[in-house]
Amino acid sequence: MNLARELFLRIFKAERLTSEQLPRCELACAIAIEAQSLPEVTVVRSADVAEILAKINMDVETLIATLVSDGNLQSIYTDDMVEERFGKATADLVSGIRKLNQFKEFDIVRQSDDVQNERLRQMLLAMTSDVRIMIVKLAYRVARLRHLKFEDEQVRHQIAAETQLIFSPLANRLGIAQLKWELEDLSFRFMHPRAYKEIASQLQMKRNEREIYIEKVMDTLSNLLKEHGIKAEISGRPKHIYSIWKKMQRKDLPIEAVYDLRAVRIYVDSIKDCYEVLGAVHSQWSYVKKEFDDYIASPKDNGYQSIHTVIIGPEGNTIEIQIRTPDMHYNSEYGVAAHWRYKEGGKGFDEKLERSISSIRQMLGNTDDPEIFKEISTELQSQHVFVMTPTNDIITLNQGATPLDFAYNIHTELGHRCRGAKINGRIKTLSTVLKTGDNVEVLTIKNGHPSRNWLNPNLGYLISSSARTKVRSWFNKQNRSENIIAGELVFNREIKRLHAHSIKVSDVIKRFKYEDSEQFYEDIGKGRLNERQISNALQRFLKPKQQSHGGQKSFGFNAGDEISAANENVAYVVGAVHLKTNLAPCCEPQYGNDIVGYVTRGRGITIHKSDCANILNMSHDELQRLIEVSWSKETAESPTYQADLHIVAFDRKGLLRDVMATLTELDINLISSQTKTDSEARSVEMDLTLELDLKIKLGDLLDQLEMIQNIESVSLQTK
Repeated sequence: MNLARELFLRIFKAERLTSEQLPRCELACAIAIEAQSLPEVTVVRSADVAEILAKINMDVETLIATLVSDGNLQSIYTDDMVEERFGKATADLVSGIRKLNQFKEFDIVRQSDDVQNERLRQMLLAMTSDVRIMIVKLAYRVARLRHLKFEDEQVRHQIAAETQLIFSPLANRLGIAQLKWELEDLSFRFMHPRAYKEIASQLQMKRNEREIYIEKVMDTLSNLLKEHGIKAEISGRPKHIYSIWKKMQRKDLPIEAVYDLRAVRIYVDSIKDCYEVLGAVHSQWSYVKKEFDDYIASPKDNGYQSIHTVIIGPEGNTIEIQIRTPDMHYNSEYGVAAHWRYKEGGKGFDEKLERSISSIRQMLGNTDDPEIFKEISTELQSQHVFVMTPTNDIITLNQGATPLDFAYNIHTELGHRCRGAKINGRIKTLSTVLKTGDNVEVLTIKNGHPSRNWLNPNLGYLISSSARTKVRSWFNKQNRSENIIAGELVFNREIKRLHAHSIKVSDVIKRFKYEDSEQFYEDIGKGRLNERQISNALQRFLKPKQQSHGGQKSFGFNAGDEISAANENVAYVVGAVHLKTNLAPCCEPQYGNDIVGYVTRGRGITIHKSDCANILNMSHDELQRLIEVSWSKETAESPTYQADLHIVAFDRKGLLRDVMATLTELDINLISSQTKTDSEARSVEMDLTLELDLKIKLGDLLDQLEMIQNIESVSLQTK
């Protein structure tokens, strides 16, 4: 029998394979054997990892992907070749496994901070688009530890320390006990070899003997409870060496005083049944009184409930018995009393990520259906992104954060002096949205200061409210006359862009409830008012006028004549249309946006975009005040008008295509376009006629177009 066939029989249950799966499994085994014959690139062989995963009933697709993911094969079997032979689903898994296996976890010498360790765990989870990839990574780590005895002492200590701090807690968090105990025991063996040998030698039975012993106790318990007419489920586990050592350290006990070397759990339907089981158990065996704890009558601070007792079982061995209902078990494993959370200290809590992990752990418990893994490929989500500094410190930022948010998160002065950023070694714009796992380097100038553009929400430089506050604070400290001059320049630029020269400053400042223009300009200079707010205010003076565009109306501005009804967004509370609502100034929702209502104290219902940063960053208590809202039907069919835009840009290939793509993304119809190119100056001017309705925010539109590479300016041309 050849090696590939032997491997196939060890890993796959042939009788359960479909006719489509069988040849793919055989090919994967042949490829894994081929990898073993190549010059060694990595210590761990994928065949060893696949055998580990087969023992915990991983699905066929994951086993195939694991076999093909061998590090020796990466230069031979590209992602495209894997997809060609095994399909896209398997290729995606292989790509994810390779990505995690290549990821440089951290420098163990520097990572002594519990918060940093927790951030790294969360970052690895958030990088994993399919939970199976993380499970394969954990199995790779188990295989690595099994080979560790052949490495030198420094490598052994490095890998073992990484495992204890990062991978064992991840296995615990995902509820994969079979991998967790081996990760903990093997890493403990290399981190503390003397303590490991002492505990191992003091244990009277080997692990498999303890497992047999527990099986006998469980049989006895099952018969006992049947005699008492109690319906129950029973599970058992021998405590592994690392767990024994932890308890000895925590309670300063010798091994003979550790009573839960063997443990059994009993699950019953009700609290009443819990106490009946306790009575039956204590009537059958003697128990250690000082080890009895009733966490049902007196729950732990984190809400944990269960009855714990230690009995003197057959042959005089102590056994810990835990008695609980399914609800108590659910709360312990998935709820606020989750075991890992209080074992690990609950640092760096990420509510969205933990909800995802909770649902995954429940799905992972369904081992009778390996296909369940396919249903949770996108479950791991986080409200944060985890990015790394050049020195591999991990920084936690909100989803949507940019390099500028990153800079201000590290230090205010770094943010002020920031002028660029490298992401994973490549220079990117300051508005680039960061992804988990990115390595970010901030590029600065010596005497830099913030730009007022950073406060324009349309430009996407900052999503963090704390960073925006730091920018505003800098401008607040500047000379008043300088702020007035700067604010007037910003205002005049918006007037010019919107071709709104007929609008008087006095009319606009009334809109903002200012008494004089100097204070108005100063607040613009300080960043208290931004370009979006100014352009939106100017647009309220916009009035459709009959023009020569084929009878279609076009835009014009009327001095002193504020138009409010035509473009007013109206939203209502579902089921309570009479309640007062107002639009949130922070995100300025428009008709068609996904929205949510927030019940304020004394100001009615505030309407926010569903992805508004203020909504995403709400506390658990604040989230309880969100209600369902909807746009009023009256605004559903807004009349359309024509607008003429003038664009000045440096010429390049694909410029017009990018303009069209932006308009398409904004759902704006292009009626006509004219382009004039100056070859010598390498410049281009575009005149576009667009079909718009008054719910379109013109300032937002111009900002979006000006963000396109090489575009110098965009302005509205009114008739």
